[in-house]
Amino acid sequence: MRTRILTRVLAAVMAVLVIVAAGCANTRPATSVLLKPIPGYGAAPVMRVKLAGPSSAASAVVEAGKVTVTLDGERLPFDGRLELRPENGRVSAGELGSGSVVAVEPVEQPEHFSINGRTYRGSLRFTAAGGGWDVVNLVDLEQYVAGVIGWEMMAGWPVEALKAQAVASRTYALFVMEEARDKQRGWDLDDTTAYQVYGGVGPSNDQRLWRETPNVLAAREQTTGQVLTYDGKGFKAFFHSTSGGHTVDPRAGFGIDEVIEPLAGVDLGEFSKDSPKFRWETRLDDNELTARLIEARIQPSRLIRMEAAQTAPGGHATRLKLFDSRGHNSEVGAIELRKALGLPSTSFEAAREGDTWVFRGRGYGHGVGLCQWSAKGMAVAGWDAYRILKTMYPGAEVKAAY
Repeated sequence: MRTRILTRVLAAVMAVLVIVAAGCANTRPATSVLLKPIPGYGAAPVMRVKLAGPSSAASAVVEAGKVTVTLDGERLPFDGRLELRPENGRVSAGELGSGSVVAVEPVEQPEHFSINGRTYRGSLRFTAAGGGWDVVNLVDLEQYVAGVIGWEMMAGWPVEALKAQAVASRTYALFVMEEARDKQRGWDLDDTTAYQVYGGVGPSNDQRLWRETPNVLAAREQTTGQVLTYDGKGFKAFFHSTSGGHTVDPRAGFGIDEVIEPLAGVDLGEFSKDSPKFRWETRLDDNELTARLIEARIQPSRLIRMEAAQTAPGGHATRLKLFDSRGHNSEVGAIELRKALGLPSTSFEAAREGDTWVFRGRGYGHGVGLCQWSAKGMAVAGWDAYRILKTMYPGAEVKAAY
């Protein structure tokens, strides 16, 4: 009887320990910011890409040949050069009139247009917003992907590296699109590094600089509809320029208090060694460093020493300790300090040499997810895109979204 009771007690204790261990291992909050169900798409959805340059400009010139211009629902044919501007809470389309929303849709095939000297696929929508406007490119996701990978990577890089970027960029775009539509925002993402760089086809006046190279188009076409998933869901497939040898998790890269296996950080060895930022050195005059710390409200600002207080695997600092000559010290987040000082990454050591601070480090960017220069190195070594993706995002699977 005692043996039977003891067995039950031990079993209960083990069950509790398993639950506790699972709770400790699970770093996902109740509402994940990294995982999101991706609905089934019958075809490539239309992305709404805010063009940051035109959106901040006082006017825009659109050239697309024959177009249909829609002003608050009224459709008008137009042929030629169209100048638009935000005016009195509306969007003026010159002689055609004005509207709170003005759409410009190319009629001739293939559908493309030029705005302020750069060529894009798809169509345009101008929406009055505050005292200005939002200029949004409506573009098929696959055309959007081609307009990303040739700007995020060098368009002449090996196709397998570009394919890995295409899958990551498509995954990231769909995740952010679903986030934006949950929030009922009028655009999905913009064309800057705040999301991912999107430059469309290229400069309108020089086709030699267009990014739709044969390698870029092959990368898009050979991965059409493919996305990364984890636990059956889409995830925020971050990527960056150069890992310096080891990627990091979202806590170290962004301060996001959540980790999933594909973004937990991996050792990539020397694959990114050809990057100009694989190893780097930055020098700052002591007065310049002090001024930047004061501007960022980081104390103490007059330093004699700094050192890592906490580091992530691979050497990226997460917390730094700052010391001044009066014996004061404080801790600051490495991301915050990197931003204040304009450093390439959070993987560095700092030393003061006279009146100069010398920062020596590795890598460029936040360090989370796919490392672009490592992808290139792997492709040169003969790896295919799917081996690259499985290495960069362990535990992830490639599936068709449409």
